[in-house]
Amino acid sequence: MHLSITRPSTSDEALALLCGARSELGTYIADRVVTEAHLVTAFAARKRRPEWVWAAVRDDRVVGRAAGYGGADNEQPWIVDLFELGAEPDRVEIMTALLRRAADDLHAGGLEQVELNLHPPADWRENPPPALTGLMTAAEAAGFELLVTRRGFRWTPAAGVPAVRDGRDGLRFEPVSGPGDPALADAYRRTFEGSLDAHTQRSLRTRDAAELAAEELADMVNYAGPSDGWRLAYDGDGALAGLVTGNSGARVVTGYVGVVPEQRGRGYARELLAWMTRWQAEHGADLVFGETDDANVPMGRAFEAVGFVQDSARIDLVSG
Repeated sequence: MHLSITRPSTSDEALALLCGARSELGTYIADRVVTEAHLVTAFAARKRRPEWVWAAVRDDRVVGRAAGYGGADNEQPWIVDLFELGAEPDRVEIMTALLRRAADDLHAGGLEQVELNLHPPADWRENPPPALTGLMTAAEAAGFELLVTRRGFRWTPAAGVPAVRDGRDGLRFEPVSGPGDPALADAYRRTFEGSLDAHTQRSLRTRDAAELAAEELADMVNYAGPSDGWRLAYDGDGALAGLVTGNSGARVVTGYVGVVPEQRGRGYARELLAWMTRWQAEHGADLVFGETDDANVPMGRAFEAVGFVQDSARIDLVSG
């Protein structure tokens, strides 16, 4: 192929390699991560780094790109989420080489599992974008396998601020002291039991639940923090019902909605999500984004009940 895989040495070099990339999938997240505004901010915050960037170069032309994203304090990225397949006749083979090199580099750096996140349109099964087909083929050829498919939802003020029940028919929401709050960590750990989340199920095969809860809550600050809006929720009898996390701002995310096993089946996921969405709306949100596994039908129904609309999907593939 007369191809070389380049890894930049500095953030400026990385920006030069990535700026001008196209997502090719046509969804909000896939398009956003290739914008110059996102890239400049992410590199400045160390959520993207030169060592998490790979570019395929042929005859002094960049013909394919991939990049990872993670927490500012993490040694390795959480995910590889930026891709440009390009227009070369052998673009699938080029992306295969890029993803194989990225996985090799990250595994060599100590990352046990390398994860790819693809963000196609909601109807990707019926109408797959050509780039998605190419990316999936390349990922599988590079040794990645499907972990889970997910649904992406959006809420905007046009849907109306959701009502939140109060009194004995509703939940009582209590703030937490931070991601290390022992009550929060214990509640989060308890929601793992019977979880429908594929990532949680996979992690618990080899990880201690309490250790996993602490680690994930610390990481959650990076995308759903700070924790001033995080809440533990209790029913009318004072029993723990679950927890919810999310951040404030104009464009925000639903971080985590979890109900403890003994309280499931009572509509509490909807109540938790409604409270957080109302809190975010009161703090200036004009777009709230949330996701759940396709298999998590109750959470999908909760999103719809609160006024969220599915507008995208996510396909997660893993190596290792």
